[in-house]
Amino acid sequence: MSRSFTPPDTLSQDEIRTIADVRRDIWTNSFRGMGYGAATGVAGHSILSFLVSRDIVPKMKLNRNTATFTVLLCASLGSFLAATVTGKNAVHNLHPIFEVGAVKRLPKPGDDSELSEYQKNLEQAKAN
Repeated sequence: MSRSFTPPDTLSQDEIRTIADVRRDIWTNSFRGMGYGAATGVAGHSILSFLVSRDIVPKMKLNRNTATFTVLLCASLGSFLAATVTGKNAVHNLHPIFEVGAVKRLPKPGDDSELSEYQKNLEQAKAN
């Protein structure tokens, strides 16, 4: 069984719903992208076939194999691009959820060994 069906107890119902919404958006838009990509592949192959028949572009061999290749390539590319764009646009909804199980480590007053230069300056500014 998938872990998505048994989320951790540290997540609230609102956070679980947010994760499900983002996941659903990615899947939905991925299938939309696949449909648009397949339609683009069919249209592109048809237009190229028309242009070859009119001698507008150089002769090339277009048959069922090239049509299948074009449709499948465009469908997979459209699915990938749509899922990637949707995921990147929706990731801001997940930032608060990423911090739910995080352990906040507060540095000890004299411990500067694991702090970056920026963190040292920030701690120094807070102290003043």
